[in-house]
Amino acid sequence: MTTTSMAEIVNTACKMTNKSEKIEWLKANNSKPLRNVLKIMYDDTLELNIPNTAPPYHPSESPDSHGMLYRETRKLQYFVKGYAGDGLTPLRRESVFIQMLESVDRDDAVLLIQMINQKPLPGLTAATINAAFGEIVPAKKYGKNAKKI
Repeated sequence: MTTTSMAEIVNTACKMTNKSEKIEWLKANNSKPLRNVLKIMYDDTLELNIPNTAPPYHPSESPDSHGMLYRETRKLQYFVKGYAGDGLTPLRRESVFIQMLESVDRDDAVLLIQMINQKPLPGLTAATINAAFGEIVPAKKYGKNAKKI
């Protein structure tokens, strides 16, 4: 288990108290799969085409599943509207998601369920993610001080 799982990376960042430490930690563990998971979780312009509740699944017991989410993130395109999953039936899309949950580490499965809720994690803001990875999460159209058109 030499690979740090995405859940470990995200949970460690959430627990850190200093924003600059969080940014450096995220930069040190930067990967396209991690950025994709965080983008889907934080980008409210992306619409998912699967329910935002946890489906029934059996968490993985295999020690070999640690770090598996890095490979499985290629399937994320099936769950975002406008991408490859639009041609799948809802039942097939949910089946793919359940298979994904069952193939990854238990903690990474929890992270995926948090991702489909599209709610920011406590202790990790979009601004911190953008500072670490560039502007991957668009700013909200109407923030507190934004002018409405």
